[in-house]
Amino acid sequence: MTTYYFSVLLICTLVFGSIIGAYFTTAEYRIRFDKPLITKDCYCPECGHVLSGLHQIPVISWIALSGKCHYCGTKIPLRYPLIEFGFTCFYGITFLLFFTHPLFLCGLWIAAVIVLLFFRCSSHLRGTLKGIMIFTGYHLIYSAVFLIIYAALGLL
Repeated sequence: MTTYYFSVLLICTLVFGSIIGAYFTTAEYRIRFDKPLITKDCYCPECGHVLSGLHQIPVISWIALSGKCHYCGTKIPLRYPLIEFGFTCFYGITFLLFFTHPLFLCGLWIAAVIVLLFFRCSSHLRGTLKGIMIFTGYHLIYSAVFLIIYAALGLL
C-alpha cells in the first residue's frame, strides 16, 4: 500500500471514528431519556433549538463554541468532546495496529461500540438494542466501502 492510500484510509478512519463518537454520545443521551434515536435534526437539550451543521462537528464545534450552546449559552459537558476524541483515537490506533487485517479491524470496531453501548445503557434494553442495530448498520456500510477500497488496491 502506498503512503498516499494509507494516509487517505487513515484520515477517513479518523473522521468516521469522530462521527461515531458524536453519535454515541447522542444515542446514549436519547436512550437514557427514552427519546427517538433517529430524528431529522439535532437540538440543544436545554433550549430545544435545532443545531446547525457547523455546531455538530465533533470536538471542533465544542472548542469553537467555548463549550456552550450557541443559542442559549448552556454549558456543554466536557465528557462529550472527550468521548468523541476517545473514539477518534481508538479508531485511529486500531487502524494503525491492524490495517493489514481489515476484516478483523471492522469486526473490532463494531464489537467495541456494541459493548460500550450495552454497558452504558443496559437498563434501557429496547433503546439499547435499537442503538446497536443503528451502529451496526453504520459500521457495515463503512466496512463495505473500506473493504472495497482494500480489494481495489489488491490488499485482500
